[in-house]
Amino acid sequence: MSQLNFLEKFLDGIEVEWKPLREVCDFKNGFAFKSNLFKETGLPIVRITNIDGFNVVLDEVKYFSPNDYKEDISSFEVSMGDILIAMSGATTGKVGFYKNETKCYLNQRVGKFIPKNNILNNKFLYHFLLLNTEAIYILAGGGAQPNLSSNALMSKLLIPIPIPSNPEKSLAIQSKIVRILDKFTALTAELTAELTAELSMRKKQYNYYRDQLLSFDDGETDGARRYRRVHPWRKFSEKRLYGNRCWMCSLWTNLYPLWAIY
Repeated sequence: MSQLNFLEKFLDGIEVEWKPLREVCDFKNGFAFKSNLFKETGLPIVRITNIDGFNVVLDEVKYFSPNDYKEDISSFEVSMGDILIAMSGATTGKVGFYKNETKCYLNQRVGKFIPKNNILNNKFLYHFLLLNTEAIYILAGGGAQPNLSSNALMSKLLIPIPIPSNPEKSLAIQSKIVRILDKFTALTAELTAELTAELSMRKKQYNYYRDQLLSFDDGETDGARRYRRVHPWRKFSEKRLYGNRCWMCSLWTNLYPLWAIY
């Protein structure tokens, strides 16, 4: 099932109108903060590198001082619940949901969506954008240096609005879909974390037994050492398999599930 059909399945049997984003949402481009005025402390700036495709992560964030600028930058403020998007670079089209209480500010080439509250649920928009990152990337031109135009994004990307003639009912349906997708997203994140931890543990286990497999006892005779230098793998096969069957069986028991993974 394609990403688009995934959302359409929730809207099956419901009156839907596909609208350009600009009809149900406003958009704010970022401010051109000067890199030579970045500070180690002050007010945080959200750059495209802070958008990971799901959230806005304030790692390696840069700061600025309002005293360095004559312009009014209050309109570039980012608050909890805002949805941001990277407009250029390697993260083009990636979306980030801002979950922090600390206010920060939009840097250039970072955009902020401002849904019209009487038409569009904020989290409904967020999930829609997540399901359409590929389409957004295509709008940006793709290739090695994609560059997303806010005009193209807002005019060409269409979003399904259920029962547009009844805003109250439309928002209720959007909220219901959001609750389902939020649970699905949380479950996916939990499973991903568990699988990542399991794979990390298995890799450590694999490395341990690999090192055991490639190690040799110090009690070898001189003749055995000479033979091992000439035929290292054959030497191992004869000694480990025939000279120490119990050890080899134990090793096989621990390695088998790893080989099944790889």
